[in-house]
Amino acid sequence: MISRALAAALLLAASTAPAFAQAALKRMPDGTPDISGVYQSDGGGANQGLEKRAATALTPGGRGVVVDPPDGLLPMQPWARAENEARRAPERGYDDPTAHCFVAGVPRSTYVPSPFQILQPPGYVVLLYERMSWRQVPLDGRKHLDDSTRLWQGDSVGHWAGDTLVIETTNFKRWGLDDYFYTDPNQYRMHSDALKTIERIRWKDQKTLSYNLTIDDPKIFTDAWAQEFSITAKPEWDAAGLYEYVCEENNRCPGGKCQGK
Repeated sequence: MISRALAAALLLAASTAPAFAQAALKRMPDGTPDISGVYQSDGGGANQGLEKRAATALTPGGRGVVVDPPDGLLPMQPWARAENEARRAPERGYDDPTAHCFVAGVPRSTYVPSPFQILQPPGYVVLLYERMSWRQVPLDGRKHLDDSTRLWQGDSVGHWAGDTLVIETTNFKRWGLDDYFYTDPNQYRMHSDALKTIERIRWKDQKTLSYNLTIDDPKIFTDAWAQEFSITAKPEWDAAGLYEYVCEENNRCPGGKCQGK
């Protein structure tokens, strides 16, 4: 797991960010903030953030934290950087699981432009993504699944830290963080089965959630890194709800032979 010192430092950073008056928060019967509704992320800001790497801040016994360094590069290990270069070849397009209609994973499902809905049944937070996936996050303090279990979306467990929802996800299959491979090979990123993420979600104002993401993957990166972007509430979309999304593999890579752009 990400070290307690690192987690505490990131939580402190998130808690000191500007926030609107807590009295304005709509709350659930148990007193936790009501974050239910339909949302769309600020995907552009998120994708920019993926290009930032940590420059400073080492915590005792922990790993680094990313903070907009001058070189604008993530702290990738040499083999991972070489693999990143190799994936520029057109025939490597099949490495993207979404080319085969698999789900987009974490955090990609959240920061793509497609809408998603947050539900808060007792003891859970549920995220329904219009782009054919969902996540059920228990809040009862349970442990993660056994390490032998690997999932496309990972295994998420959550808790409330004051008015901030904290979700830690582990048990990922090896995968890619984004699909910029198809538009800008320089920005392609990947993750290993050692990936761990921490998402911190809180109200920023009456229509905007702050989404703070920490990624730690010791097989790929030399340091953990973090980013923050906004998620906008779309109450005007409530009546229509999420649209049905059908993936037909779009035949970009039949038989592993990629064609077209």
